[in-house]
Amino acid sequence: MAETENKKPNKVSTDEDALHFDVSTGLKRVLGRELITDDEVAIFELVKNSFDAQASTVYLYFSSNTIVVADNGNGMSYNDLKDKWLFVAYSAKRESNKLKDYRDVVAQRRHYAGSKGIGRFSSDRLGETLILQSRSKSTSSGAVSKLRVDWEKFEKNDKEHFESIPVDYLEQKNFELPEALIKSGAAIKHGTVIEISKLHQDWTRESILSLKASLAKLINPFGDFVDRFNIVIVAPNEIAKDKSVKAEAAKRKEAPYEKDIVNGPVGNFIFSDLREKTTFIVTEIEDGFINTTLTDRGEVVYKVREPNKYHRLESAGFRCEIFYLNQSAKITFTRRVGLPSVQFGSVFLFRNGFRVYPIGEDGDDWFAFDRRKQQGYARFLGTREIIGKVDVSGADEDFQEASSRNQGLIETPAVRQLKKAVMDHGLKRLEKYVVPVSWKDDVDGETEDLSRLLTDPGRARVSAAVANLVDNDQVELLEYSKRLIGLLNIRSSEFESSIISLRMIAEKSGDKILLGKLDLAERKFEELKKSESEAVKVAERERAAAAAAMARADAAEEAVEIEKSRSYFLESAVTVETSTILNLHHQVTLYAVDLAQQIENFLATTEDKKVVARSEVLAAMEQMAYLNRKILAITRFAARAKFKLDSEKIETDLAAFVAEYIDSIAKTAGSARTRIEVSNDHPSFRLKFNPIDVSIVIDNLVSNARKARASRVKFDLTALDKGGLQIRVSDNGVGISKAVDRSRIFEMGYTATRPKGSGLGLYHVRQVLGEIGGSIELLDSKEDSGTTFLVKISEGKK
Repeated sequence: MAETENKKPNKVSTDEDALHFDVSTGLKRVLGRELITDDEVAIFELVKNSFDAQASTVYLYFSSNTIVVADNGNGMSYNDLKDKWLFVAYSAKRESNKLKDYRDVVAQRRHYAGSKGIGRFSSDRLGETLILQSRSKSTSSGAVSKLRVDWEKFEKNDKEHFESIPVDYLEQKNFELPEALIKSGAAIKHGTVIEISKLHQDWTRESILSLKASLAKLINPFGDFVDRFNIVIVAPNEIAKDKSVKAEAAKRKEAPYEKDIVNGPVGNFIFSDLREKTTFIVTEIEDGFINTTLTDRGEVVYKVREPNKYHRLESAGFRCEIFYLNQSAKITFTRRVGLPSVQFGSVFLFRNGFRVYPIGEDGDDWFAFDRRKQQGYARFLGTREIIGKVDVSGADEDFQEASSRNQGLIETPAVRQLKKAVMDHGLKRLEKYVVPVSWKDDVDGETEDLSRLLTDPGRARVSAAVANLVDNDQVELLEYSKRLIGLLNIRSSEFESSIISLRMIAEKSGDKILLGKLDLAERKFEELKKSESEAVKVAERERAAAAAAMARADAAEEAVEIEKSRSYFLESAVTVETSTILNLHHQVTLYAVDLAQQIENFLATTEDKKVVARSEVLAAMEQMAYLNRKILAITRFAARAKFKLDSEKIETDLAAFVAEYIDSIAKTAGSARTRIEVSNDHPSFRLKFNPIDVSIVIDNLVSNARKARASRVKFDLTALDKGGLQIRVSDNGVGISKAVDRSRIFEMGYTATRPKGSGLGLYHVRQVLGEIGGSIELLDSKEDSGTTFLVKISEGKK
């Protein structure tokens, strides 16, 4: 062994006779059609080159056997062509990347979509011949350099040296463009024009439309135009068909879908409509913090921040934006785009401003969202329910695309942190709101506004979700929605549990005002329980005395058989049985005693005050007004009720109850000047509810119509798609004035009918509906054309 180790090699090479790699012409095939295996990806590579060249517009021209890619970017000089473009695998972009800071990269284009130096070979995938024209922006009055490359010459003999194949070069005065491209508005003074001919495939209308749809997602489908980068398709052979499609759409009085039109700009899908119709989350990393904002149908629910634990993303411009697609958002998406959201894709990844394929495509699960959803279908979100994007910037050592261009990013420590940040601070954060808040109410997913969340049960769910999020020492609550998070009515069944959540939120945000309100509300809640207890005791004593008197009277008379009717309300009150009278007496006594106790409590708490705040007076009056409405409701219809009032709730067909209440009670109790109509097309909706509360809802809506001088008010009862009851209440009154803030009409004390209104009627309607899983919203209507409300009650809450 020692002897073998001491032997010297026969020959040691010197610089003069050192060995070197030799490159075959076959390298063109490897870097071209064998590496880039998809025609659309080949187009993407050429478009990326235009983007990297600082172009504001790139034109894509398609004829029977030619593709032209023309941009108005920086262009190239003779030396650029010789020393860079013809230098295989050399990338000036990679050299530039090493010198750049990674902040604000997309807006300032400090990074590049490609940096391998092989994108130029994508033209080999598309056709046999390449003609390149270019003029540098710095010499825009100079000659246009022109190269001609015949890729077939590289195919003849793989033993030939790559550099031995000649490339034709000449100079000309101006760019040569197809006539149709010039007519479309293309005026190239500087930039690059690439013409590919002898195409390997026919570009049919379907294939161009498919490319257009992909390009719309390539540059940015989310409406962020910070790059002001536009793509325009020009295909003369498809103009006639485009006109036909537009004419057909015009006959339907509709705008044609962008996906059906070939010629024209590639439209980015604008997400502004979705922002107003669904829930979305935005997570950004900057200045050492992870900042998260969650918005629901235009309302910022919360903003939080916490220390950044993803150090490899600190200077990478990380931004994650994910939308939850409820049913309303899916309908909007399909109407705007012309295809279901699931076919569009899910969460896309943008590196340095350009799509990384195939991440986000239908069927792709690079972020492992669907793999996780399989573990809990009813607990987790998957790619079919979300859409969004992730932006990141950086050099190849952190975020490098696979060379095949359609295999995503190569796994690196930075990529692993990227995936984890998207999962934990994007998807999971969104999930922690959507699942306990939106999924608890099926109808909420079909509602375009926050009407169902502005009920007490809805606000309680929002408060609990936010409290659960901020129950962490690392999380700082910067902002929260005062509309969705705040004190509930002390009558609400959710009041006690919501206090815990609200106190957590108030303490985390340092909201001393809310803490003070919580202390006051808890005292009032204890007073309410005490007054209700006293009222029950008094009512029980009164009922016992009345029962004894009735018993003595009944002993002197013959028993009378009362005919049992199938209706909910008796024809008259003359045949009211003893138990009904007793229960009526009991309920009136109960509410009257409670009302008296409320008045005493208010007088006691304000005895030593010279000035009482309007909010305090309003809160007290609201409680008293509600009890008074209950007493009025009892005197109006309870004597006719077939059901017993010995308990507050009954379980029956709510739709039938509402229809019969309107026919039997509401029509006869009001003014003859207002005609009340009801139409019940609901087969049956069995629910447990308080009949007095439901009567208050109907009476308040009728009262509002009368105050608006309506001569007709109609209640249309129909079934909701996923079960439940929908009531459309419309009148022909004066409507809602433009001066009225429509978003506040359900708030306590806010009235649209001054000076007649108290601002309590619609507030009571929303509170009552919320307790039975319902909501009310004001539909859009023109002034002086009446008012329409939409009530929805789901099957979820029994």
